[in-house]
Amino acid sequence: MGKGRTGLKRKIVVDKKALVLARQAAKRQPRITFYSPLSSLVLNYLKNVTPRFSISDEVARIVESELARRYPELVSAGRRSLRISETGG
Repeated sequence: MGKGRTGLKRKIVVDKKALVLARQAAKRQPRITFYSPLSSLVLNYLKNVTPRFSISDEVARIVESELARRYPELVSAGRRSLRISETGG
């Protein structure tokens, strides 16, 4: 497996200065966007057939879970920086 494989955990040494800059950017603009017609189709389908389904909440859960799997040290440091509990609250 090559270094660029997306399924691999990446060991990160968290740079505190970069973390502060990232926290400032996240607080200023917490919204992220990406282009994916397939994701859009699946999420809109779920919204249409599931009462009270929130696309934003679902995407946040999926992305945060995968980021924690791939970058556990960085996610832990980010949660501490943002004062977010390990359970997401």
